[in-house]
Amino acid sequence: MAAQDEAPAVYQTHVTTDTRGRTVTHRCRIEGFSMQRTIGGSPPMWATEPDSDPVSRSIWVMPPGWEGGWHTNPQRQIVVPLSGRWWVRTQDGVRTVMGPGEMHLGDDVDAVPDEVGRVGHDSGTEGDEAVVLLMIPVAGDDRSCSGIVG
Repeated sequence: MAAQDEAPAVYQTHVTTDTRGRTVTHRCRIEGFSMQRTIGGSPPMWATEPDSDPVSRSIWVMPPGWEGGWHTNPQRQIVVPLSGRWWVRTQDGVRTVMGPGEMHLGDDVDAVPDEVGRVGHDSGTEGDEAVVLLMIPVAGDDRSCSGIVG
C-alpha cells in the first residue's frame, strides 16, 4: 500500500508485438495517478483521469480446461479476471498466469506468424475452475503501458 503522499504502484501485463511483429509479454506500471475527489463530497483517493477510449464491454466465461489456440486479439482490449485463473503465452515463450483483479492489455492485433506458424498468443484456463473475464475493448495507442518494468 502506498503512503498517503505517494502514488500507488499498479501494474498490468501487456501482450504486444515487437519490431518484427512477433508477440512479447511484459509488465508495465500504470502511471498518471493523482489524489483527487472523484465522487461528490467523498474524501480524495488515488485515481487516473478518465479515459474516453473504451468502446464497449462484455463478460466471457471459459470452462475448466478451455484452451484458445494461437490467435490475435480481435481488437486492443483490457482483460480483467473476475474469478478463476487463466494464462496467456506469447511467441517469445513467456507464459503468464493471472487471477482476479490482475489487468492484462491485449495489444497483439498486428502480430505476424513466427517460424513455426504461430501467430499472436495462446490462452487458456488454469486449474479446475471456470474463469470469468471482464473484456473492455479500447481504441488508441499503447500509451497506457509506458512504464515498462520487465
